[in-house]
Amino acid sequence: MSAYTGQAIQPAAALGPTPSSSPVTTSDALTLQVGNQQLIGWQRVAVTRSMDSIPASFDLQVTEKYPNTSDIDIQPGQPCTVSIGADLVLTGFVDRYSASVSPSEHTVRVQGRSKSCDLVDCSAYLGDDKNPSMQIKGGSALSILQALAEKYAVTITSLAGDGAQVPGFNINIGETVWDVADRLIRVSGFVAYDMPDGSLVLAQAGSEAMASGVALGQNIEEADIAYSMDQRFSEYEGFFLSVQQVGVQGNLNDPRIGPIAYDDKVPRKRVRFVVSEQMSDGQSLAAQRAQWECNRRYGRSQQLNVSIDAWRDTAGKLWAPNHSAPIGAAALKLDRPDPPWIIGGVSYVRDENGQHAKLTMMPKEAFLPEPASLNAIPPFVQDIEKNNPTKQSTTPVPDSSGGTSLA
Repeated sequence: MSAYTGQAIQPAAALGPTPSSSPVTTSDALTLQVGNQQLIGWQRVAVTRSMDSIPASFDLQVTEKYPNTSDIDIQPGQPCTVSIGADLVLTGFVDRYSASVSPSEHTVRVQGRSKSCDLVDCSAYLGDDKNPSMQIKGGSALSILQALAEKYAVTITSLAGDGAQVPGFNINIGETVWDVADRLIRVSGFVAYDMPDGSLVLAQAGSEAMASGVALGQNIEEADIAYSMDQRFSEYEGFFLSVQQVGVQGNLNDPRIGPIAYDDKVPRKRVRFVVSEQMSDGQSLAAQRAQWECNRRYGRSQQLNVSIDAWRDTAGKLWAPNHSAPIGAAALKLDRPDPPWIIGGVSYVRDENGQHAKLTMMPKEAFLPEPASLNAIPPFVQDIEKNNPTKQSTTPVPDSSGGTSLA
């Protein structure tokens, strides 16, 4: 590998040959840029973006039996970008640089993650570095997320509005930014995933579509699908408490709610009680939670893993998460599902077996966010207070300044 300053490495100075079974064109050559170095020609490549895991990641490898490998000058922690052809696919940091030696070769391996890795790894706080604050004064979910992520120079945008209006609450010391963000994202009904520029985007599940799909006899090289029934149930009945409340007036003696969510495709009676145990909106949220449980288990009960022969669709766009795509696989009992399934994750892979895109696809229901609430007052306490207005509560509730006071 050669290291050039201010210009891309030319194909003749690349790390080494790519597999002959999958020649690399200008449109899909993978480049790692670290500082002024632009490095191409990796023998093994895996770049992964997913709706189920943040951050996006890369894993690149080359051996010294090809020229100039010793010229690599990479340090863990350095900012970097990964591009495929002219398309940026990841902006982040080098996590690990490793090397190994054997009698026949010297192997260099570089691993890293998107900028959102700092949201997953690092503690959440507001205020300044000398006087960190754990108090969030409230606002839209998006504005709070942006304020938390700004501490680590990560940008968050939304394709689906500002999200829920959130009352003031306190961050628990030791929580990561993602611990807090996950709750805010779920209460807003969003999904979140990395973008190529290192930002995090909030969206509705399945909000975009690819120009083409995957089909046997066309671009599918290998495929497998698993259909399951062991984690599905015919009835999902929601509860907002895990125990009955003895001595409490009203319908709280029986914490069950309705209506029941049904999965008509389950061939026998299988009942599942779903306990929401949220601190507010108990009954309505438990009903949503039961329906979500039904939908998610349906969605996750059918997962297609497919390897295709190109990193791009027919319009030249890289396969990407949260995009719908048609499927033609009659041999797998899956032919043109309507609505189209969603790409939950994609890995751009190149190794000794050639170049492939590996996609994981499931119905949209598999990616719907779990309903959540952020209010810290249990619903049965709220009802008790309504029935006993002269009794003072000792439950801490957010005040207008974002701190807590006694109701």
